Amino acid sequence: MGLYDRNYGNVTANHETIKLSFTFPNVRQGFQGIADEFHFISWGDRKYLIPKNDVIGFCNDVNSGDEPRKRVHGRFLLRDGDESIAVNGFPELPDKYNAYLLKRPIEAQIVEIGETTTRPSVCDWNFIDTEIVLNVGTNGGILPGMELHVVEPDDVVQTIEITTVAKSQCTGVMTQMDDEDEPIKTGWRLSTRPRWNTP
Repeated sequence: MGLYDRNYGNVTANHETIKLSFTFPNVRQGFQGIADEFHFISWGDRKYLIPKNDVIGFCNDVNSGDEPRKRVHGRFLLRDGDESIAVNGFPELPDKYNAYLLKRPIEAQIVEIGETTTRPSVCDWNFIDTEIVLNVGTNGGILPGMELHVVEPDDVVQTIEITTVAKSQCTGVMTQMDDEDEPIKTGWRLSTRPRWNTP
C-alpha cells in the first residue's frame, strides 16, 4: 500500500472534455497510468469523467448493470459522493454512442468457435484469446465493442468483446487464462447483462 504512480502536469478543459499533460511518463499498463483525455458525462445529478477512448466501455457497464453504482469504487471516475445519488434513464453521451445504450439486454448463443491465440500477461501465466461467432447481429442491436457475458452454463464467468458485426451474426473474442478455464462450447448462452445483475 501507500503512494504509487504519482505524476504532475497541466490540465486544460472546455465544456465537453478535459485534457491532461504529464511531467513524467504516463505508462498505461495494468492499473498503472491514466487516460489523457476525458469526456464530462452527466447522468442526472451524477458527474463522471469517462476516457475519450472508452465511452463504449462505459456503455457496457451501464448495460451490464454495474453502473449506476452504489459503491465508491468502480471502473470509471465518479465525483466524490455521487455514488449515493439515484438516477433514472440513461447518461448524457455524445450522440454517436447513444445506440450502445440498451433498453433491454441482448441475448445470444455461441454457434461457432474459431482460432485460438496465446499471448503473455504481466504475471506468470498466459492469456488465451478465442474467436467466437454468435447468432445475433445488427438485426438484434449488436454493435462492435459491446460486451456479452456467459449466463449459461451458470458456473462459467467469461465475457466476449464483439469485434465485427453482420446482419444476423457477429464475431468476438473470449479471453481466458491459460488452460484453467472450462473449454468453450457451442450452445453457451450469453447476455449483455450478467446473471449476478439480473433482477
